[in-house]
Amino acid sequence: MISGVQVLLPGLFDLPLDELDPGLLREQLPNLNFILGRSTTRANEDYSIDALLASALLPQAGDGGAGLAMASAFADDDQVSERLMLVKAIHLRADMQGAIAIPIPEDPQNIHDIDIIINDLRDYFKVDCYIASVADGLYLLRLRHFDPPTHYPHSLSVLGKNVNPFIEQSRQVMPWYRLINEFQMFMHQHPLNAQRLQQGRLPINSLWAWGAGAAPVPTARPLFYCDDPLLRRFAASLGMQLESCGNLQGDADLGAALVVDLRLLQLLKAGSAARLDELLLEIENHLLRPLLQALQRRPAPLLLRAAYRLDFALGARARFKFWRRPATLLDWR
Repeated sequence: MISGVQVLLPGLFDLPLDELDPGLLREQLPNLNFILGRSTTRANEDYSIDALLASALLPQAGDGGAGLAMASAFADDDQVSERLMLVKAIHLRADMQGAIAIPIPEDPQNIHDIDIIINDLRDYFKVDCYIASVADGLYLLRLRHFDPPTHYPHSLSVLGKNVNPFIEQSRQVMPWYRLINEFQMFMHQHPLNAQRLQQGRLPINSLWAWGAGAAPVPTARPLFYCDDPLLRRFAASLGMQLESCGNLQGDADLGAALVVDLRLLQLLKAGSAARLDELLLEIENHLLRPLLQALQRRPAPLLLRAAYRLDFALGARARFKFWRRPATLLDWR
């Protein structure tokens, strides 16, 4: 059960600090530095978006290494939600360490190519599954004959990383393991990928599928501040009240609230480091500043979580800890 406010900012401690202006980090992020300096740290073992959300909303269940059943938010009344998965196209690159999931930039040309390949794949494997687009670059897959594995986390949690452990774990559901391998062979041989190689562009040679399982029953329904369309749909399916992070005001009566901002992680995965300073200032001025102002009016505990080895717990009386000086991200690298 959430007590006070939880802020989920994955990617915060993965920033390329050597590429950012030290003056920005020390002088222009006073609210972030206040939280980092005045908080009590605690060990964290939740390193995926799924695990962070599960810990906030389903604390009695724990994540148990499983993903969160986000695809259930798209289930119709006549669908078996356990057989739904969310799907994104990726480039799977083999190297000495294993298989690395590489993101395909979501520009118009790539979205066009992904649509062609996914539509052809849907037609070829129509006996096994059905695939439909739910947003640009995001698809809903419905398996016809078996339940999929539930251990895959959100795509943002694996992009740029070795996914061999997840692939090996897929062997526990052999029908799925065989099907995903057939998907990859089909995509590898698709003529559009031959064209992409000639053009010097990454082949679209694999899928990342996640979000399978039965719809969860949350033990907490905090006010949910988030602008990510997928997470908002998932939270709405759980009966949570939604707000935009842009609506967070200094005079807000927050009560129990969960604030989720994926923009840092999205920017890092897209390789757009040039905009990180701008985004840090946006988060500082339009999220953390009004949040701390609201908590100053109505004191409540705050917990900052970033899929980092430590969480930062700011008590309701933290502003009186004058002996603690503000810290910066530079102090935690």
